[in-house]
Amino acid sequence: MDTLKRHLPISGLKGLHELRKIVERFEKKIYSAATSQSDYFRKISLKMLTMETKSFNAATNSLPSNSAGHNKKSPNDKKSPARKKALRSK
Repeated sequence: MDTLKRHLPISGLKGLHELRKIVERFEKKIYSAATSQSDYFRKISLKMLTMETKSFNAATNSLPSNSAGHNKKSPNDKKSPARKKALRSK
């Protein structure tokens, strides 16, 4: 339920009631499709992970390209003064 709260716009008691109904339908659907308890847990975990991943990707794709944290230079590109000196002497 917590995962869905983060991804669905809800407000107030009515929203929480609707969310609970969604969760119950979801769990019943997974329960009836599962072949064992471990399969049930696997299916629920996979679905929650998929939701988190889709949400993360949507948030990342909506950022301007320079805000997503993808710089052209990585911290490893910086050369220490000793490294610069060694490269110049070659």
